Amino acid sequence: MTKMTELYGTEEYSELSKDVKYDIEKFKDPYVVGAMIHRLVEERKLTNQMLRGIYKKINHLTELMEKQGVEPRAIQEALLSEQDERIVAFVKRKGKVDATGVQFEFEYRGKNAASARLNALVKAGFLQKRRVGRKVYFLTR
Repeated sequence: MTKMTELYGTEEYSELSKDVKYDIEKFKDPYVVGAMIHRLVEERKLTNQMLRGIYKKINHLTELMEKQGVEPRAIQEALLSEQDERIVAFVKRKGKVDATGVQFEFEYRGKNAASARLNALVKAGFLQKRRVGRKVYFLTR
């Protein structure tokens, strides 16, 4: 018995394989393949149209926020976890920190976990990273 028949049973596998065989035969027909490609192209057009609409709305919201004096960064900060907020506050208080300092301050088991958190905050735009020799320091923006 093959793994597929073990998984599905011979009767169910037989039914499933009939569907696949039928589909393979259909795909030999260039008309069917052409129709599928056409449908994919149309769906892509609709998706791109939706994305353009979303981008327009985002830009409009950003403009409204700027007019009202709300910085998009303030909204991002509201979305930070408590732990990330404490880490950013720690970096602000210290001026610059390395992963080892964060590891001990926040009781991470290893330096890699602290480093991963700090790098995620760099990627999100809350911290910046500077290399001095072999040491990597994290600073606020």
